[in-house]
Amino acid sequence: MDEGSRLWALIDDQDDRLPLVTLGEARAVVALLQALAAGGGPDTGLADELAARFARRLPAEE
Repeated sequence: MDEGSRLWALIDDQDDRLPLVTLGEARAVVALLQALAAGGGPDTGLADELAARFARRLPAEE
């Protein structure tokens, strides 16, 4: 199993959600994933999908 497949398996795991990060940390993760997605490479789709999933769960910035 390649790294991308292993990461997808972790992402698709439907275990209980835990509050592990602050709002600011979550926004930073989304920005980092968006930068990774923009950079190209083999895991661009994975980074883009994760950024979108996380961004949808964040409250709108004021």
